[in-house]
Amino acid sequence: MAETDAEAVAELAGELGYPNETQRVRSRIRTIRDADLLLVTVDSNNRPIGFIQAHRVCIIEVGFRVEILGLVVSSTARRRGIARRLIAEVERWARSIGVKTISVRSNAKRVEAHFFYPAMDYMKIKTQAVYEKDVSANVGSRSQRLTAS
Repeated sequence: MAETDAEAVAELAGELGYPNETQRVRSRIRTIRDADLLLVTVDSNNRPIGFIQAHRVCIIEVGFRVEILGLVVSSTARRRGIARRLIAEVERWARSIGVKTISVRSNAKRVEAHFFYPAMDYMKIKTQAVYEKDVSANVGSRSQRLTAS
């Protein structure tokens, strides 16, 4: 994926319920590094119709894995095997970097996804709540040792 794909990626993310400004997406694309894979698929007219983002991560409790962070296929291009091909590319990339496990989280409201991933041999391993907090006013270090009182 290149910065030139930002407009199409912003539009695709909007289809999934994540409206974004093109400039913000372009800025995010710039930050993607070697630990990430970001692919865009295009139609015969070279128009982007889907994307997938995956990230290599080391989680202390479970070790290295690849997490699929986002997968979107345009509503005009679904049911053509595009998502399957994008997933296959992430699986190939994971193998090439020596990672054996891929995980993906899917919002409960994405009913089709809960049929799609099991059909791709992904097993549901847990249900969880996701919490979020805006910490933009807080500043702290990335790693530190805390002493229990």
